[in-house]
Amino acid sequence: MSERAVRVLPWLWPVLLTLLITAPLLAPGYVVGYDMVFVPDLTVRLDLFGLTTAMPRAVPSDVIVALLDEVLGGQLLNKVVLITVPLLSGLGLTALWRELRLGGALPGAAAATLYLWNPFVAERLRLGAWALLLGYAALPWLVRSAIRLRRSGVGWPGFLLASAGCALTASGGITGLLVAALILLWPGERRGLVPLGGAVLLNLPWLVAGLVHGGVATVDPASVTAFAARDERYGGVLPTLLTLGGVWNADVVPGNRGDLLPLIIAFLMLLMSLAGVVIWWRRDRLVGALVVAAVVAVLLGLVGVVAPGAFAQVVAHVPGAGLFRDGQRYLAPLALLESLGFGVAVVALLRHVRLHRVVGATAVLLPLAALPALSGGPGLKVSHYPDDWEQARRVLAGSFIPWPFESYRAPPWNGRRPVLDPMPRYFAQSSVVPDELIVDGHRLAGEDPRAAAVASALRAGLRGGGDPTTALLQQGVGWLVVDRPAGGPSPRDLMPGLTEEFSGPTVSVYRLAGTPVPQRNPLWRTIAVLAAWALAGATLAAAIVGAVMRRSTVWRSR
Repeated sequence: MSERAVRVLPWLWPVLLTLLITAPLLAPGYVVGYDMVFVPDLTVRLDLFGLTTAMPRAVPSDVIVALLDEVLGGQLLNKVVLITVPLLSGLGLTALWRELRLGGALPGAAAATLYLWNPFVAERLRLGAWALLLGYAALPWLVRSAIRLRRSGVGWPGFLLASAGCALTASGGITGLLVAALILLWPGERRGLVPLGGAVLLNLPWLVAGLVHGGVATVDPASVTAFAARDERYGGVLPTLLTLGGVWNADVVPGNRGDLLPLIIAFLMLLMSLAGVVIWWRRDRLVGALVVAAVVAVLLGLVGVVAPGAFAQVVAHVPGAGLFRDGQRYLAPLALLESLGFGVAVVALLRHVRLHRVVGATAVLLPLAALPALSGGPGLKVSHYPDDWEQARRVLAGSFIPWPFESYRAPPWNGRRPVLDPMPRYFAQSSVVPDELIVDGHRLAGEDPRAAAVASALRAGLRGGGDPTTALLQQGVGWLVVDRPAGGPSPRDLMPGLTEEFSGPTVSVYRLAGTPVPQRNPLWRTIAVLAAWALAGATLAAAIVGAVMRRSTVWRSR
């Protein structure tokens, strides 16, 4: 094999794996499921910035989508995200492997394969956690740039850009800050404190919106058990987590998890990863920073299992603690450590065998053999929004609630696959979004007082407690959008004063009788949230300018 091929093939391998995962999903249409909800045009609205009484769970990702789909369109942006997650993950691990100089091309490809192709990616992709997975994909780039900062003090633009990728969600931002702080502050060096402060600024949108939002910041204690990590027939929750699985929703677990051959391969790769970490530790003690991050990740995944009662009291009384109720979502540092350790173990193995290329190629393919279900997208399909939704969008002229007032749907146009109700994103007007969740048949209380007031009024009306129209108007609701295939009682039976403004095969639009009460945020809250966005935006702009200038300098030097 030529020297040029050795240099190029490791970069082409993640491209091939990305196509294996996403090729069937690139057909015209939208890939939506659970929390992955892309629409033709998400309107830029003030509520997307976190200026509502709801917890800012989609801050800042919804604003980023609303801005980018003005350029790309929602459908193309949906495809770009699907491609970017595995591609950026694989290329990032390849770049990090080269930065660390841990070994040759085949072991590096094995490490990249495990990071790109594992149960965590499969389960979170099926669950629609696209923003979290973009943060996962940015993590190797973050580690690479943090190591460069630590060693030479250069590369802060790349560090901030990777931090911005992690900060698309609160959990991704927390993970990125933890890993970056451990690397930059690990004994031996103190460089990079200023860029670390910049990373904090990039996380301000979700952080400030959470601190000042108008609702409660505690969650239903029953959610601890509902979102606890699960055993996937791997001998317990801990082995399941160590093999990068354990998502709370059993319906998104790949079908072959727990089968004998994948189980054997998964534990073989785990043992190799552990051996590789030990070998790496002897060469570079900086690996200790990643070990600490991985241990924290495992502990977060276990806390809802080993101490559910105590943790339930914490999330019920400590504001913001609910961010950690789904502890398995923080496994990215463990996946990164295991992938690098796996590659190091392959390096050691190739020193003691004769058929280097055969053994190396086998190691590269092991993650695929352990999880063939990831090929073609794990349970994801292409769908099309009904034609009458666009007609209804043009008719709707005020703040609304979806009907039925439930978080998730299983619409026929999406093949009856569950999806977070797309209506609050599809329609240009703001809405009160239901945030109660039903997990294993149990209804978990939400955190938004407006949504709770609306739900309470509707339930009282259904129980014969009278027309809820007045209560809805007091919450600023003037319109009702009915998802007709979802079924349930007719809203006109509950609110006789409704005026039908549009009726199509799948959606109807009604206007309530009366004038809704305007909902205004306190000025100080608006200023605080927008100031956080301004600081984060300025930091991101500085990083982009710095990256462009550095690239220009490199080209001129050539």
